[in-house]
Amino acid sequence: MEKYYITDEEKKEVVEKYPTLECKNSIGIMFDDYMSIKCKLLTGTCTYKNGKKDEYKNCKILNK
Repeated sequence: MEKYYITDEEKKEVVEKYPTLECKNSIGIMFDDYMSIKCKLLTGTCTYKNGKKDEYKNCKILNK
């Protein structure tokens, strides 16, 4: 069963592990042990390694 992280309150519990949720208008969906994160303002995709907690900030799409 999936769990959704939409509000800031919901994201607070997992934002340390999945810092991309800091992105404005992001939505996280947890499927078992896999987190899928979508950002409504993005028109493309960026990937990052979990080990590098702030790598998502280097996403060129995010920096537009």
